[in-house]
Amino acid sequence: MRIESTVLCATIGLLLHFDTAAAERRVALVIGNSGYEHVARLANPKNDAELIALTLRSLGFALVGGGAQIDLDKPALDWAVQNFSRQIQGADVGLFYYAGHGVQIRGNNYLVPVNANPTREADVDFQMLDANIVLRQMEAAGTKLNIVIFDACRNNPFAGRGLRTAATGLAQMKAPEGTLISYATQPGNVALDGIDGNSPYSKALAETMARPGLDIFQTFNAVGLAVKNATGGSQQPWVSSSPISGAFYFAGPAKSPQISTAPVPPAPSADPAERAWAVTQNTTSIAVLESFIRQFGDTVYGNLARARLDELKKSQVAVGASRLQIVLNVLAAERERALKPAETFKECDACPEMVVIPAGSFLMGSAHNEPERDKNEGPQHKVHIGTPLAVAKFEVTVDQFRIFVEDVNYEAANRCSLRRGERWMEPSGLSWRNPGFRQDGNHPVLCISWIDAKAYVSWLSRKTGKPYRLLSEAEWEYAARAGTTARFQFGNNQADLCRFANVPDQTAKENAPAAAIWNIVACKDGHALTAPVGSFPANAFGLHDMYGNVWEWTEDCYNDSYTGAPSDGSAWTAGNCGRRLLRGGSYGRDHRDLRAAKRQPAPVGVPGISFGIRVARTLHQ
Repeated sequence: MRIESTVLCATIGLLLHFDTAAAERRVALVIGNSGYEHVARLANPKNDAELIALTLRSLGFALVGGGAQIDLDKPALDWAVQNFSRQIQGADVGLFYYAGHGVQIRGNNYLVPVNANPTREADVDFQMLDANIVLRQMEAAGTKLNIVIFDACRNNPFAGRGLRTAATGLAQMKAPEGTLISYATQPGNVALDGIDGNSPYSKALAETMARPGLDIFQTFNAVGLAVKNATGGSQQPWVSSSPISGAFYFAGPAKSPQISTAPVPPAPSADPAERAWAVTQNTTSIAVLESFIRQFGDTVYGNLARARLDELKKSQVAVGASRLQIVLNVLAAERERALKPAETFKECDACPEMVVIPAGSFLMGSAHNEPERDKNEGPQHKVHIGTPLAVAKFEVTVDQFRIFVEDVNYEAANRCSLRRGERWMEPSGLSWRNPGFRQDGNHPVLCISWIDAKAYVSWLSRKTGKPYRLLSEAEWEYAARAGTTARFQFGNNQADLCRFANVPDQTAKENAPAAAIWNIVACKDGHALTAPVGSFPANAFGLHDMYGNVWEWTEDCYNDSYTGAPSDGSAWTAGNCGRRLLRGGSYGRDHRDLRAAKRQPAPVGVPGISFGIRVARTLHQ
């Protein structure tokens, strides 16, 4: 079900439940900060706030400022909260929604105005808004119920600029009496921003609030389950609540005999079309307008909706003309069914070239006596890959990732993380566009988080209509081993690494200052840092660079052993889903990472200096 259609259906359906909303005075402040001036802009908070504002208006909430408050600087943010605190005096329900950058510093959460530019921790008190101020203002207003919603659990955007003490995500806050606080993900974790206009959390929230019959606790539980399912378990919304008296329903209780006999307070207008148009007239969603026209097309408001729809379609044609023109060559079903192992295909001019690898079985993990093994590589267990699948012949290149970013205006992390022991550091100025050394377009893209990798494969799927995805950890090891059982694809002699992969070697030691602290192999591969994809021989399945060059994200959540792991090659989506597995090692740091069984967990929001992407595609045969 499309969210836009859900909102309109809620608007019309609420005519049946108008008595509930009308009997309560509901006030909401909805804020979406996207247009940051000194750090990376965020694509979706503006859209998220507008979606939530439209939904809340349809559910009987009066909105501070008349609608979503977009791109607020510090004075505007302070004024909005102060105005909100005045308007909720004596209200039954107060709701505060914020989407945008948020940071956690020394256990306190701060909402980030678009003009914030702190250079030291002391600046935070003056340039940002302490979220506790919002809670105090709502608690003092005397409302019966307060709802606080934070879709702001993102990485610290100022990590390389003086706020290094800031922690990942937001901290859990103690809910005052009569208050429920909902976070887009668990405290300390990072939420997905989404790539199709809205975050997974805001989509689920808008749809679920519009469903009659769900009380407040059922609503946020359903939101949590929907987001968990939509993100493969990587994002799990969190709720903190004090005891709440009575029952609250966003869209009214389930229909009952009492509803049909209860007197209905007079609505502002007896005309359903007029009331629905009051909610939808400013929408920028074509789907909402088309749904409105289907139901009220024979009214005067239907004519207004058609005119508004024509304007939107014209404007979207103009926007589309500036997007990239990508030539598709999607496999027909008959051709897909006929694919054989080792055959290749490419479904658009910007898509990765894919290789079909056969079904089969292998022994996953490392033996207890394998040199340099880690404990998390066992116990060894047999895995059966039941059907052929397609795997990218090469790692995703800088040019391929740039096309994705430009096509959908994706806001990839404008930073790059370096690991120092157990800590991640983010030097200023580094990103996938500039990792600190020269890369050509055919080099593998790096400084990629798991969130970025998921966004990329989702884009491929939408562009082609085919099921592109990340490999599972088992699929990756099966594809890397390609029928072998040794530590490396070519055998057990690490002196041969430079013939088959771009690894931390003597070339790096002689040319890259960072290599002074690396665990170097005693050979030369000719590349100090990254190498163009395909520079080394393919393995038996026709795949290049499965070892070295860049680490490759997989779908799996992290578990510290294989006890209980799936045996069918599917991704393991239970465990610590805030950390996902990387495979294959890289050009730098440690040659011991290049073994087939090596597993490297990392937080989903970390764009590591050697983290990249290899994609898979499910085949229907």
